Amino acid sequence: MAESIVPLLELWSIDQRRRGFSKKRDTASDAAAKVEATWKAAEAAATAAKAEADRQDALIRQYAADVERCDKTIAELAQKKLSAKSNKEYMDVHNGIEHARAEKTQREQSVKELGVRKADLEAKAKAAAEKAAAIKAEFEAATAKIGEAGGPSADEKDLDGQAAQVRARVDPEFLAVYDRLVKSGHKSPLMRVDPKTRTTPVGAILSHNQVEQIRQGKLVIDRNSNAILYIG
Repeated sequence: MAESIVPLLELWSIDQRRRGFSKKRDTASDAAAKVEATWKAAEAAATAAKAEADRQDALIRQYAADVERCDKTIAELAQKKLSAKSNKEYMDVHNGIEHARAEKTQREQSVKELGVRKADLEAKAKAAAEKAAAIKAEFEAATAKIGEAGGPSADEKDLDGQAAQVRARVDPEFLAVYDRLVKSGHKSPLMRVDPKTRTTPVGAILSHNQVEQIRQGKLVIDRNSNAILYIG
């Protein structure tokens, strides 16, 4: 077997394990991102419900103040009604009282309706806030699985060190091709050739000349898969 193939096979084994760790971390990151989006949406819903409840509360206070104003107006006009000096003045005061009473009734009804709506919104805001808090806890748990700042684990760092040592034993020409294949996401950058049949796992048959080149330690690439060929 070519001098560079043995360390390349070792490197591929290490890189596959590194990929596993990276994939696991990426999966955890994706899961955390999805939970975070749900959490933010729940928080936004809670904030919106509370804001609407506060708006209803402001209207209730405003309409309650209008009721008090109407009561005051009715009381003042009632006194004027007693001292009216003409029928016209009496009717003007009377109509003013009726108008104030109608407005008071309208405002009192609005206060009741707004009170019901406010209570419903406050209940929704509370439920949304509780939901957001629960999802936040899920997000924090998911984030914890990623690790600090999503960085590599101790095992990954150990594998990085092993990979660096192995890479130093590989011919630069072989290493350049291998790195290009791995970077592109190639599933099998190294492909074994059967020494008896001269065939590859995908059914290709190598010429005697290609087999001899591989035995001499030269770099031979499969024309279909671009994988580095070796005899094992």
